[in-house]
Amino acid sequence: MAKQIFINLAVKDLQKWFLLEKIGEKAHAIQLEKNYYIHLNAYYKNIQQLGLEYENLDYKKSLSFLLMTVQSLGEEK
Repeated sequence: MAKQIFINLAVKDLQKWFLLEKIGEKAHAIQLEKNYYIHLNAYYKNIQQLGLEYENLDYKKSLSFLLMTVQSLGEEK
């Protein structure tokens, strides 16, 4: 369970870093966590598709999770 929490945090940090690098300070206004909370069931389903253990993550199955980031961008006003 602790590994899964670490993976979740690492993925979210990586997404935020990527957005900061690409669009700058505007990235702080993007509420990824709020979108994950609103779509909590999909969030956990998408994370579980990646794998439960860090050593066994299958990034080929990450598209659904990454699309949640795109969805967050679309919901920003």
